[in-house]
Amino acid sequence: MQNNKNYTEKFITDKVMRRDYSKIKSNFEGPNLLEIQVESFKRFMEKDLKEVISSIFPLKSPQGKYTLAFKGLKIKQPTKDESACRDEGKTFETPIYIDLELTDNYTGEVKRAQRNTKTGEDGIYLGAIPKMTEKGTFVINGIEKFVISQIVRSPGIYVLGKSSIKLNGSRKRLFEGKICEIYPSKGTLMLGYIPKDRHNIQIVARDSSGDNAQTFSVTTLLKAFGLTSAEILKIFNNEKEIRESLEIEKYAPEYIFENSQENEIIFKIYSDAHDIHEKADRRESNNKLKEEYIEQGSPLLSKLKQLIFNYVEKNDEIDALLHENKDVEDASFIKNNKKLYDEREEIINCIISEKAAKDIVELLGINIKNIETLRHLGKASYQIALQQHFFNKRLYDISSAGRYKFEKKLLLSERLYQKVIANDIIDKKNNILIPKDTLITKEHIELIKKESRDKNIKWTKKINLLPTALESEIEQFLEYESIAVYKDNDLRDETTEIVGLASGCKLQTLTVADLVATTSYIYNLNYEIGEFDDIDHLGNKRLKLIHELLRARIATSMARIEKFINEKLAISDGSSNNITNVNDKGIDTELDREIEESDMSDEEKKKAISVKSIINTKQFQSLVKDFFNSHQLIQFIDQQNPLAELTNKRRISAMGPGGISREDPNLDIRDVHHSHYSRICPIETPEGMNIGLIMSLASLAKVDENGFIVAPYYVVEDGVVKEDYKYLTAHEDDNYIIAESSVQLDENKRILDEQVVARYRGSTGLFSPNEVDFIDIVPKQVVSIAASAIPFIENDDGARALMGSNMQRQATPLIKPYAPIVGTGTEFKIAHDSGMAVVAKNDGVVEFVDSQKIIIRNDNDKLDDYKLIKYRKSNQDTCNNQIPIVKVGQRVHKSETIGDGPAMQNGELALGRNILVGYTTWRGYNFEDAIIISERLVDQDVFTSIHIDEHTIQCMKTKNGDEEITRDMPNVSDTAKRFLDNQGIVLVGAEVHEGDVLVGKTTPRGNVETAPEDRLLQTIFGDKSKTVKDSSLKVKHGQEGIVAAVKRIKSSDENGSELPDDVIEIIKVYIVQKRKIQVGDKMAGRHGNKGIVSKVVPIQDMPFLKDGTPLDIMLNPLGVPSRMNIGQILELHLGYAAAEIGKKQLIQIAIDQLGYEKYISLFGINEIIAKKLYENISNLIKHKQAKQAKDIDLIDVTIILKELGLSYDDIGIKISTPVFDGANHDDIVSIMNEANIDIENNKGKQVLYDGRTGEPFDGLISVGLTYMLKLDHMVDDKIHSRSVGPYSKITQQPLGGKSQNGGQRFGEMEVWALEAYGAAYNLLEILTIKSDDVQGRNQAYNAIIKGHDVVADGMPESFKLLTKQMQGLGLCITVETKDDRMVDINEYTLNQNRLNNDDDEVILDENLKEINDSNEEIFNTNFNNNDYDDEENF
Repeated sequence: MQNNKNYTEKFITDKVMRRDYSKIKSNFEGPNLLEIQVESFKRFMEKDLKEVISSIFPLKSPQGKYTLAFKGLKIKQPTKDESACRDEGKTFETPIYIDLELTDNYTGEVKRAQRNTKTGEDGIYLGAIPKMTEKGTFVINGIEKFVISQIVRSPGIYVLGKSSIKLNGSRKRLFEGKICEIYPSKGTLMLGYIPKDRHNIQIVARDSSGDNAQTFSVTTLLKAFGLTSAEILKIFNNEKEIRESLEIEKYAPEYIFENSQENEIIFKIYSDAHDIHEKADRRESNNKLKEEYIEQGSPLLSKLKQLIFNYVEKNDEIDALLHENKDVEDASFIKNNKKLYDEREEIINCIISEKAAKDIVELLGINIKNIETLRHLGKASYQIALQQHFFNKRLYDISSAGRYKFEKKLLLSERLYQKVIANDIIDKKNNILIPKDTLITKEHIELIKKESRDKNIKWTKKINLLPTALESEIEQFLEYESIAVYKDNDLRDETTEIVGLASGCKLQTLTVADLVATTSYIYNLNYEIGEFDDIDHLGNKRLKLIHELLRARIATSMARIEKFINEKLAISDGSSNNITNVNDKGIDTELDREIEESDMSDEEKKKAISVKSIINTKQFQSLVKDFFNSHQLIQFIDQQNPLAELTNKRRISAMGPGGISREDPNLDIRDVHHSHYSRICPIETPEGMNIGLIMSLASLAKVDENGFIVAPYYVVEDGVVKEDYKYLTAHEDDNYIIAESSVQLDENKRILDEQVVARYRGSTGLFSPNEVDFIDIVPKQVVSIAASAIPFIENDDGARALMGSNMQRQATPLIKPYAPIVGTGTEFKIAHDSGMAVVAKNDGVVEFVDSQKIIIRNDNDKLDDYKLIKYRKSNQDTCNNQIPIVKVGQRVHKSETIGDGPAMQNGELALGRNILVGYTTWRGYNFEDAIIISERLVDQDVFTSIHIDEHTIQCMKTKNGDEEITRDMPNVSDTAKRFLDNQGIVLVGAEVHEGDVLVGKTTPRGNVETAPEDRLLQTIFGDKSKTVKDSSLKVKHGQEGIVAAVKRIKSSDENGSELPDDVIEIIKVYIVQKRKIQVGDKMAGRHGNKGIVSKVVPIQDMPFLKDGTPLDIMLNPLGVPSRMNIGQILELHLGYAAAEIGKKQLIQIAIDQLGYEKYISLFGINEIIAKKLYENISNLIKHKQAKQAKDIDLIDVTIILKELGLSYDDIGIKISTPVFDGANHDDIVSIMNEANIDIENNKGKQVLYDGRTGEPFDGLISVGLTYMLKLDHMVDDKIHSRSVGPYSKITQQPLGGKSQNGGQRFGEMEVWALEAYGAAYNLLEILTIKSDDVQGRNQAYNAIIKGHDVVADGMPESFKLLTKQMQGLGLCITVETKDDRMVDINEYTLNQNRLNNDDDEVILDENLKEINDSNEEIFNTNFNNNDYDDEENF
């Protein structure tokens, strides 16, 4: 994969060619970057949805009269398209219909749901599920959302040294020892462990109440599931730990019938059985008494009673035979009657098993009411209850991921590595595959895995359960594999039995074989057989994607629907007469009500049953809606730019339901782990409290069917790298030796190095090529797509690379975007897969192109129509606009980019601009990372962006009458409504400012009694102020712009818009702002070098180069060394060299007469412009008689470019320098030499001249081209001022923040500053009338509007609060008046309030006529401090 050439010319598209400096060449096509979202939802719709819905069927009524069966599922197309839903605030969703069949088993009558008259569809309307758009998002109520992937601990089995079980009240029970933790996705967490300094194996599980964790022997659990002591000892080959576990527990024949507290119930039943058996003189009465006794009490005890009666009878039978044969020897008698004794022993074992099951059920508090099979009382038993609890998928689910983890842990092939086997491994034909006394190596493991998959190894055995345990209807897997190995590889004197799972089990529930293999794993740990798990290893974590989250939510809804159907079926076949209770729970079909309210008899009501009358789908609809509206993992999609949107969809969160809290200080959870390699990016994560909890998927990583993150590697065989590749999970990684992709290869892809650096089991070392199993695809697979877009990231400090990848997502799309000259080669892939570009669906030829659409005739002679998005508002208020980049007649291929989205150029990501930057200080203006920019960036709209704000108003029906859209609003000046048309709606194109009316609307007031003569005057003069109030939509505080569009949505529209109840009309006004770069805006490079624009300098004052070119930006050179982001310096020099070569190539191509097509591929410019440019440059060369590029003056070229609307920004060769595999020092030196940059004398630096004096600066300065971004933190969104505004209800001080039109806090230190200047009157104003002196500020406001002097003498609320706090401490506070009287503070405050209120009333009377009676006042004119209305603005 090594290349001797300096670079290769790589055509990204027809219009884009880049010099590729990568040393490692690979044809690997990575997965679609949206696959994680799109494929997951596709799986849900195609497979999971039907599985979950059908899982509850068929349903039978208790008496067996009716059966409701599932016959099919129909997924219909959405009734509205995506854009209509977005405009109208609707959800883009697909209706779901289910076909159900109701059968009367007595008559054979079959009923189905009738056709819906409204929709014309057959079946029951179950609900609607939001449909995923092509770019992996959902449109919910008109807003684009997505589902963030949650990383959680995978179900499975874990071997730990410490563990805990969470109890109620944030309590935990801690355990230490050798622990096997069985962790299900749904069900009870169980620990199997050997405590420290002990040898017996115990099981710990939390009880159902959550108050305690219960402990019992593992053999007790095995016996409860139907194993006998003999079977347990046989399976585990009489292991010491198993023997000790059996000795500790009391479930043995000698203990079972003793009169003890533990066996009280059995002893009582045993005594009763004896009594009944002795009392009965005839067999018939015996049976009758026995049946009556068995039926008494709990049905679960009936099985135990039956077994004890069987034991008594069998015992009596043996005693009777003994009495008859009393002369026969005991041994001889037992031998002759072995069958009888075996039968008695089996009954005793069954009693022990049932008793063990009973004790565990009671110990864990298992809710037997939820056990399904207990409906059939004939099969009720504690053993079945226990089996239902652990083996029923609806109650205990380990999922497919859990089954995968069980196999990876418990299969023999995973546990024999580096162990010496004590038995031969033979195949089905008795051939020895591996002889005994062999040390098992990797090669042996591969052989064992292969033969095990084919079921060809003769080591599989079956667990023998008692007959009572086999009565359960639950599917069970009873096969296991076992082999003896030596405890010590060297001594080889003692053996231990390894019991493992048999391969091929696909059950997603726990099995007896799982428990047996887990028990073996626990005691094998004593002999270093098996490994302890690292809980932070990525192999122990998996992703919950959209299909899993939706599946869980729909399973909940279907369980509720099932409960409802069962209740209705119970009523229908006469099992219950309590119809009214069921009706209270939600019978919502019209047929139901007709049946319930009719005078029909019960028999007639039963006959009237229909499919629709027994199903209520509201639960399905409400739960799906609730999921998409309020679930923690459903978030607004970040549409700042294409990279932000794509990164958002590939984000992984450890938070969410059942996840980690952001307040959790655990660093191990947040830290980078070696298993993250190629799966989770070690760089991209937030900087705050969420650091390490929010992560990004690596560039080439995928998610497998079990939710595990997998990474691709090329296969290596005998030191040769193959074209085949394989995706490995993190645990599989640990089993192989994986080399870096930077190894030296020959032309046959054979590894040349004698020793290569490779990873094995989390550590790095040197290995021979023949030992290597896999090799990395490319170096960039380690990092995320955002980090892979940073050139020279290997030269940046990790913290700055993190900032760089995060800030790229904040870049604002510009109106003139340019792809970076120094790129990494990922720009095209990011833009293509982001969903914002227009991509061809089929091969074909372009037939029509304009700004609105592209029409392509595909190879099937059909027309593909592509509508382009034009100036659509994004979630982040940026402008989404698509531009065609193809021409009529052009041949396009499937998946080719045919239209650019926002922040794209010729199909490549273009977040910013290539800017001429100098690292120099300039009059202190770039102190502390501030940025100085040239006026050119403002005048030429280099960093100008478009922002769109949406303003919405609803016209409602109110109890006082309908609201009205009108131009005639009361108390609104003509200036404020100057842009309204006759209907009261703003004109498109109007330039509006703060306070201007966008939509005029009046709301009827409440019933106001008005004299007839007043009503006549109101009618004559058109005075509506008494009957209606103004509720217009106005431009918000601090906003302005041009009205771009107005959308009116009425419920009476022909397109059938459905508006909420009481809404007459919705009007949306879109205001566009064109924001130029200005002082206060935030800018950044790609290396974490961020700063705020501090000065806009005229072009003539900017420092300039020797040829007169002025700089565009000046950055502080002190920002580089301490930040250690040297990548920006390498980018600077490489970019400058590429731009200079571009200038040379522009002329050289014309000199060499290579044709205008070369301009198109090299510079990516339009064909017509390329032709004209080539012609003009050729004429210039002819005129100057130039033989080489240096004979042409650049000023002449600049004029030619200017005439064609181009600049040197458009001219420059593009570079691709992939991360960790890009241009090195020699490459940069080479390209700088090619650009004729003197690097020997000045190290690539430049002489810079002061724009004001013309004098050169002291010393050489680094100057070059850097890719700069304008970030979303713009001063227009942050700057804020207030004269008056809202006050806090509690403190009466101004609120804070721009969103609340708040004031600026004047804190303690600011007070000190004014005190230092002796500014007493300024302080007085700030602390009183500008803060919480209610009376004083009202007087001041009134004085200002009347033109009087401001005299404010009120009392601040905070002073009153202070006095109350002091009184609360028991202090007596008095005030000394001017006439030397001492007045109590309470009396003084009361008098002051009374005086101020009297003054306010006088003021109010004087100005009553001057104050407008408007509901939404501009200023606060409430003078009574007790009369603050929540609805008032101030």
